[in-house]
Amino acid sequence: MASAEHPAAARGAGVGRLVNGFLVALAFGLLGVVIYRNRAAIAEVAARPIDPTLLAPALLCYLVAMVSTFIRWHLLVRVIEPRFPLRSTLLLGFIGNVFNLVIPGAVGGDVIKAAYLARMHIKRTQAIASMVIDRILGLLGLFVLASIAGLFAWSDAPAVVHRLIVTAWVALAIGLALLAAIFTQAISRFIPARAIAGSRLGVVMAELHVMSATYRGRLGVVAGAGTISVLNHALNVVSFYLVGLTLYPKMTTTLIDHFLLTPLVLFTMAVPLPFGALGVTEGVGKELMGLVNHPNGALAMMGFRLVMYSGGLIGAVVYLIKLKEVRELTSAPRAVENDE
Repeated sequence: MASAEHPAAARGAGVGRLVNGFLVALAFGLLGVVIYRNRAAIAEVAARPIDPTLLAPALLCYLVAMVSTFIRWHLLVRVIEPRFPLRSTLLLGFIGNVFNLVIPGAVGGDVIKAAYLARMHIKRTQAIASMVIDRILGLLGLFVLASIAGLFAWSDAPAVVHRLIVTAWVALAIGLALLAAIFTQAISRFIPARAIAGSRLGVVMAELHVMSATYRGRLGVVAGAGTISVLNHALNVVSFYLVGLTLYPKMTTTLIDHFLLTPLVLFTMAVPLPFGALGVTEGVGKELMGLVNHPNGALAMMGFRLVMYSGGLIGAVVYLIKLKEVRELTSAPRAVENDE
């Protein structure tokens, strides 16, 4: 049976490499379009001296924000495994950051985390539940931040920004409603289990059920993780703002403006393209930040991305130090699939 499965696995790996290659080419192609369209602005910034004083606090804000995401997941994992050490959380966080941000490919940081948790004899569904709710809280944190900033920016914002503020409020309301539906298991009450048994939807519903059963009694932990998510994104916004000031010292776009629109810009990094949706986020940054008279949101995003990659270098060092252990985890997909 092993020999029969091997050709299929090889074909699957080949298709995966082709898809990854296409996505990488697409990402760099989109970035090339953004650079071409902003070539005059890039030349203008490059032609004058830049004071790098603000880059150190920008990097510090980003690093603190990055580590806070690791701690957020740590709180959620401790619900299913109280013995889970913080050291392991930081290790997996730094390595996962490299896979999600720097290294293109189908094997993401979540697979590394899931394989590690499987080695601790944690059920696959519980491991996935910790990562799913972490991602949900991460996205909700962006909309919470934009919604709160919208309250302060409403009186001075133009009509087009009003529509974005309302959109953020609606997205937050929908997200909270979905989270409430998951925890109260309201969704499963309207979808008969027999009708979806064995289907992909059935698998998703089973995982949501496990997440609900795992965390519905620990809503304090969920709320704490959600608060960390908001603080994490707030630090990223400050970092983005400092990068903008570095490029444009006379920038009139306020910090409140950044708190309103930067979360929406960073939300586009969820687009499934390599290197953190390279090219897409820059293009969106130019359009959205232009609504509040930012000198050039695309260049600010490029600068912020350099800060992100600087933080990723730390993860790359950790990755190289723990290379053998990471290879063992990525080469053991059956450990991830084990639900015993």
